Amino acid sequence: MRRSYKAIRVMLMAALLVGSTAVAQAAGYKYGDKGGDIVDLQKKLVTYGYKARVNGEYDANTKWAVRLFQRDHHMEVDGITGPDTYKAIMGKPFNESRVGKITRMAKAKLDKEMADSRAAAAKRAASSKQGVGKKAVRKGSADDSLFSGIHRDPVDEDFKFAATTTMSKEVKSLLAVAEQYKGVPYVFGGTTPQGFDCSGYTRYVFAKAGINLPRMADEQYNVGKAVDKQHLQPGDLVFFETYEPGVSHSGIYIGNGRFISATSSRGVAIADLSGGYWGSRYIGAKRVM
Repeated sequence: MRRSYKAIRVMLMAALLVGSTAVAQAAGYKYGDKGGDIVDLQKKLVTYGYKARVNGEYDANTKWAVRLFQRDHHMEVDGITGPDTYKAIMGKPFNESRVGKITRMAKAKLDKEMADSRAAAAKRAASSKQGVGKKAVRKGSADDSLFSGIHRDPVDEDFKFAATTTMSKEVKSLLAVAEQYKGVPYVFGGTTPQGFDCSGYTRYVFAKAGINLPRMADEQYNVGKAVDKQHLQPGDLVFFETYEPGVSHSGIYIGNGRFISATSSRGVAIADLSGGYWGSRYIGAKRVM
């Protein structure tokens, strides 16, 4: 009888695991997924005028097509085809039997997309030296309505201002606010001192200085003036490529080769800009104040 109870318990746990996996898969399509009805999704995007490649892979191209669709339809812009986005594109709810069959794109292809994205970012950074990017969006801008919506690093020192006499009062105030939230835990989608994600943190800090940044890290990269790494000043936004091609992490440069950001491993923390995990993932910087 004891064995029978044990067997039943194992079967129940397995059923719960399968059920939870199906729910997780049914939550939506995201970068790196393959299969399901991604082909049908891509065909729909093409008919709407978005340049998605019809290949059955949720690659960077598809992600950006989805982001544009979300932006144009005043939805949360995250590049993920969740239930609401799926229904808006496809005109029907998820077909869970198809969503449950998704796999992952080949690692070699994901690595290549990442490498191509780094090369493109480097090219953009080089060309941007000849001109000035868009200005930071100030409070009250209509553009803001579009964006409402594991690693370890050895550096963990006390917050320090750069040793400079040219730092403005506004920058000092900005860095003081940034330091105030050191240690706040990381929360995916977090935008408040109860929990931040990377772009939620930078947006919150700059809002305190009267500068209203877009919600997502890659959109924040599109504002302000491009800055060479060797000419960084405290208060500059710094950007990195992490879990997917293109800008996916943002932080605030604080001087002396360090920056502060909301990280998934340590919450809001200080790290070395050029070494460790972040050095090889640095993409560029923008000055918005």
